[in-house]
Amino acid sequence: MQALLLLNFIVPFVMILVGVLLKRHPVWDMRTQNGYNTPASRKSQAHWDYAQQIAPDIYIFLGKCLFAVEVVLCVMLWLLRVSVEKSLIIGGGIGAACLFYGFYHTDRKIEEKFSDV
Repeated sequence: MQALLLLNFIVPFVMILVGVLLKRHPVWDMRTQNGYNTPASRKSQAHWDYAQQIAPDIYIFLGKCLFAVEVVLCVMLWLLRVSVEKSLIIGGGIGAACLFYGFYHTDRKIEEKFSDV
């Protein structure tokens, strides 16, 4: 049953994977609808280029931090004998929050960069 706790590592793994893929294969054409694609990044080609430049590093960093947090959290919850179901809910909630924070943080950096334009 404790093997189910591995599900908490899906979000950090995907964040790191997407960051690495975007870093290795940046998308410079806005029309492809691939890459870091949010309303803030689609405002202009300059916004798009900057988003493709910063998003991979943000997601790799957040994914690594989330992985470490999930490891510590899973061990703590296991030692405290918290049920696997509750551990999955807590870990999933933290993973979702971190994922949404990645979008929020990246869009904020884009807006900050182009606020004077």
